[in-house]
Amino acid sequence: MLAGGGLRAQDNSASQAADDGEDEEDDMDYVDEDDEDDDLANYIHREHNGRWDRSNDWWPKVKEPQQEGLSLLMRGDFGRVRHQITSRSGSRNVARSLLNRGTSARPVPKEDITSDLLPNSSGTAVATYQANAYVGQFSSDSAFYYTCVRNFRLHVYDTKAPLKLRAPSRTPRQDFDDGHATTMEVIKTIQAAPGRWTITDSHLSPDNQRMIYASISSTVHMTSTLDSSTEQTPISFRDPRRGGRRAWNIYDDEDQFGIWSCKFSADGNEVIAGGSSMIFVYDLIADKRTVKIYGHSDDVNSCCWADTESGNVLISASDDSFVKVWDRRSLAATDKPSGVLIGHTEGITYVSAKGDGRYVISNGKDQILRLWDLRMMRSNSDFESVKEDNYGIPRFDYRSEAYPRPMHKAHPLDCSVMKYTGHEVLRTLIRCHFSPAETTGQQYIYSGSSDGRIHIWSLDGRVVEVLDRSYTLPMARDPSGPEPAEMTPSRVSPCVRDVSWHSQEPILMSTGWLGRRWGLSEGSVVARHEFKGLSKLRGSLEDWVERDRAERAERGQRSTTYGEEEPKIEPKQDLDVVPPLNVELNSFGFPQGYFMLRSIGTGRVLDVSQGLDEDGTDIILWPATDSSQVESMRRPDSNNQVFFIDISGALSSRSSGHAIDIEKERLVLRHRRPVSYPFPNVYSHPLPRFVYHPETKEITIIFASDPSYPTSRRDSTSGAWKEKTYYLSSVPVRRPPSLIDNASALLNSAIAAPLALFGGKAGSNSTPEQVFDGEIDLTENELAEQDRNEAEEIDDSLDWLRPVKAIALTAEEAASASEKAKLRRQWEILPLRISKHRTGAPSQ
Repeated sequence: MLAGGGLRAQDNSASQAADDGEDEEDDMDYVDEDDEDDDLANYIHREHNGRWDRSNDWWPKVKEPQQEGLSLLMRGDFGRVRHQITSRSGSRNVARSLLNRGTSARPVPKEDITSDLLPNSSGTAVATYQANAYVGQFSSDSAFYYTCVRNFRLHVYDTKAPLKLRAPSRTPRQDFDDGHATTMEVIKTIQAAPGRWTITDSHLSPDNQRMIYASISSTVHMTSTLDSSTEQTPISFRDPRRGGRRAWNIYDDEDQFGIWSCKFSADGNEVIAGGSSMIFVYDLIADKRTVKIYGHSDDVNSCCWADTESGNVLISASDDSFVKVWDRRSLAATDKPSGVLIGHTEGITYVSAKGDGRYVISNGKDQILRLWDLRMMRSNSDFESVKEDNYGIPRFDYRSEAYPRPMHKAHPLDCSVMKYTGHEVLRTLIRCHFSPAETTGQQYIYSGSSDGRIHIWSLDGRVVEVLDRSYTLPMARDPSGPEPAEMTPSRVSPCVRDVSWHSQEPILMSTGWLGRRWGLSEGSVVARHEFKGLSKLRGSLEDWVERDRAERAERGQRSTTYGEEEPKIEPKQDLDVVPPLNVELNSFGFPQGYFMLRSIGTGRVLDVSQGLDEDGTDIILWPATDSSQVESMRRPDSNNQVFFIDISGALSSRSSGHAIDIEKERLVLRHRRPVSYPFPNVYSHPLPRFVYHPETKEITIIFASDPSYPTSRRDSTSGAWKEKTYYLSSVPVRRPPSLIDNASALLNSAIAAPLALFGGKAGSNSTPEQVFDGEIDLTENELAEQDRNEAEEIDDSLDWLRPVKAIALTAEEAASASEKAKLRRQWEILPLRISKHRTGAPSQ
């Protein structure tokens, strides 16, 4: 997407217009232009300032996962797919996973546990201000939290220090001269440079040492965060003066345009900023502005970088209702955007990127949060065809207390992937974000709301948590303590402008305004929301039991639905890839669950060498390290001798979870690998399938292609490998010669080659005929299975280790093998039991 000449959307406006023309009459969101004038006249005269229930007939509450969102979750772009499958099946148990961590050979992935632990409390106040707080965010490592307040104060708090709780008091608590009170440890308070009205945005550098902030002027200021320095560096986005005189330009005067949004680049060397219809980039190293784009017809409320690496793709969101994508590599040739994300019908308050250069979310004044895929953006020609059309509410002012019923649900050229509703985007520029990558895989989206109800959505469209700030506890309470049984909601629901999720813990911080109407009264409270279990949340046990039953029943219904529709949400397979063997949900002769494999010929069991989990680790035969076959009585460190058949039919190790592969006849542990071409090859190929035959006690191996993976096309056409059957077999190991045998051999060698006694090496004149005639010994692994004689079947070594390998035999060779050779190909399955048999019951 980002390679070559730059990012560019596909121009499919002609075909799209034809398709749209056919479907317009059936589109419930479409309004015929011929009737639009009459509808507009009636709409303007209609009384539309009252509240209306948007979830009733406009945007109904999403109770079931949406197909588009499920598809995204199952692709692996938003966290672990295995966790998604386990969690949605209803079998996920966080407490059990935590208890089993100590007995598991492999560490449980952090995301598997923390993804289900979401902030779920209404919060406890940890800071108050007498002015409105516009920004409140954690640092990238969540070591500190900072806020920006309308009185031009920036506060930095230590989140690692314990809170300073105090007894409740009748008088308002004020720790500082500006009316600021907090239970958090204050690291630094910064007096911002003078600006216009308020600080609208701020951002931290990647190392968390610097902070930039915008205040609706043409200058962004940069300051330090953790040291005591008060120095601030101005970053001016105005046009430079020319010829020693200040050339006349409407943008020369600082009061003529203002910066609303600013963000550091991933390397901290550049700053992107958005203001009055324009987008800028400033190079901090060169100390100059490098990009200036007249990109929008209205204020740019928010901007960001699309990815965390290249810094080539810029995102801007404006009050003109469009999100535009800019590729810096193509700006020298054209001032047009690479693509436009069309869908909102009102202005956009905030845009946030996932950081992978692909997915972006935006909050709109049309009360919808949208998820975008940059690969699906509209071309600039599509945008030009509709840029003059207005699909919003006439004369709508988002600073009011209500959102009137709109004329259009969405833009006719809507290209968003998902829509998330239920919150209110009024009074101020409400912000939205992706959840942390390390703990949740960014599978959640969360946003503030002007009604005080913070929403957390799953990527599949469902609201999974609503945190009601009207029930926020006072500052005297412990945020980690239990909530009181009875709670009275506050008379005024705070308007939550910004929210921030801790990168390591299920903690969320929110900044809420206390004023009833925009601009008339001020004051704000920062609340800390934590995950609290049943013992700390308000409500009776009976209420939670009933709720749990309802949720379990709902999950059961959803699991049935998922079972039917699972094939539809799987990512499409590349048609050029050679498909593996058909997947069937059976165990191919092996028992379901865990088991051990004992070689009848050697008495040893299959074992992952040294319990390692690295790719290519040898699979060997070793004496059983635990004699019990009862799960609860076995030692965890013996799981390297336990195996299972996964749902793809691959034989897998319990200790590592990795599958077993064949590499030059050897059994090895194999990590999952990406597809490489030409497929299949030695590095990338379908895993073999192991099949147990109870009647013969043999284990055969089925390959999807020639297991030698020839590189020559001529060799690859040979089908000789298909005429053989591959068996799993142990390899005999003879006892090494004694000291007398070695001395005798050395004496004979010395007579034949005197140099050998003095460390020299006698030349070897052996021929291939001598080797095949048995005059020169080969190791057991070097012998072909069909060439073994009776002496080479001796297995008397005192070493505990025995090799195991896959041998290829024709039907005649398998039938004519010696009894010892057949015995080496026989295996006994030892299934593990969940519980111990009763006394006197026969063992299995």
